[in-house]
Amino acid sequence: MKRFLMALTCALTLAGCTDYRACFNEVIKEISSDRYNGRSVYGDGDVHAAMYLIDRLSEIDGVVPCPAAGEENNVARPYLKSVVEPSDAGRWNVVENKEKYLPWLQHFQFPMNVMRGAMSLSVDGVAYAPTFDFTVKEFSPTCHGFFKVTYLDEEAYRREGFIEHLSSGLYRDQFVVIDWNHYLETLQPDPFDKYKPYLTELKDIGGIILRQEEQFPYFKARSYYQTRMPVLFVNGSFPDDAREIELHVDAEMLPMRDAHNVVAYLPGTDPKCDTYYTIFGHYDHLGYMGSESMFPGANDNASGAAMVVTLAKYFSKNRPRHGIQFILLDAEEENLLGSFFYCENPRLPLDKIEYMIDLDMVADDSDHLSTQITPGGEAGLERFRQINASSKFPPFDFVMEPMNDDSDHFSFAQKGVPGIYFETEGSILQYYHTPRDSYENTRDSNFDRLFYLVTKFVE
Repeated sequence: MKRFLMALTCALTLAGCTDYRACFNEVIKEISSDRYNGRSVYGDGDVHAAMYLIDRLSEIDGVVPCPAAGEENNVARPYLKSVVEPSDAGRWNVVENKEKYLPWLQHFQFPMNVMRGAMSLSVDGVAYAPTFDFTVKEFSPTCHGFFKVTYLDEEAYRREGFIEHLSSGLYRDQFVVIDWNHYLETLQPDPFDKYKPYLTELKDIGGIILRQEEQFPYFKARSYYQTRMPVLFVNGSFPDDAREIELHVDAEMLPMRDAHNVVAYLPGTDPKCDTYYTIFGHYDHLGYMGSESMFPGANDNASGAAMVVTLAKYFSKNRPRHGIQFILLDAEEENLLGSFFYCENPRLPLDKIEYMIDLDMVADDSDHLSTQITPGGEAGLERFRQINASSKFPPFDFVMEPMNDDSDHFSFAQKGVPGIYFETEGSILQYYHTPRDSYENTRDSNFDRLFYLVTKFVE
């Protein structure tokens, strides 16, 4: 009888997870579809994604908007990242039925460079495919024309004199090919910004081509400024003896781009308990690099947003003693700006967070669970390990990484909030920050065991 009851309990758990799995997949499929334009400012894709997510949260019994504690006027000034300022409702002012949505939102703004027009490169008459053969760095300005190509001499790779040499006029109207690994090794740029300290100082030069064997992903993290010249990333297909390129890039610097976090709360069962859990994931993505390359962002991070919504649905029916805050963060792709702004303007006291969980890229198929913990998060990690080891599902291989600013947990870590970051890292990683990160290229094979980990940890 005992074995039968255990088997029945396991079967019911699996069935419940299957129901929640359907919710998980539904949200990923919806907000990674073309109608959301990569959840960017283009076509108000970010606004429409936030509306959809709020609609889903508002359907969940007990989940309510997390009200502001007061005026949210604090400016965030993170190290080597854009300043983030408070904003009014911005584009939400013209949304139909905005009164339904505004209580869930936290508004902020920052400058951003966008590239939504021309995007083409040919090398000695051979067309290169964007996002396959090259990417354009997010801080690049508009550029159209033909340019000679030259390769940087070995002796020019030095910390002293690098800027002066490239800005000497020798490379006027030329694109200079720089070996990326050599650049990192000899110039040793700040790990929080490998570009700005050197590239923003360059002048009187046509452009820069950074080259390494594997293809660089496309990023938006450094889109809050423009360099004087375009900067391209190319892979090993770029020749050693190129003579001329033809480049067409349209860029526009938005002085202020409005953005919006979605903040929700589920009260716990014990009204005397004044601490709470925070579970979050970012819902924004890259939008466009040129008019033809749209980034769906299914794994990154429609999956994390979907898991947050699905967990809210679960905990509404299985309320723990503590309250739970659910945050869907904007502007993670712009260097974690949404989480930095939230941490300067928290809706609930940060020092009352029992533990926070960051879910970023969790629709992959590996046993490998990438994990980072913030200072003070060690006890929580040990509890996760215990749950993992005794789980009804196959255990993950926990792979610890050093703390870094790859995701929004970093902003909370700067404020001393104990917590953990999870990413399921497998075969889908190859589509990271490319137009191939689509719903068809996600996997839900890890859903049950990650869902189990988080729910049992909070319970």
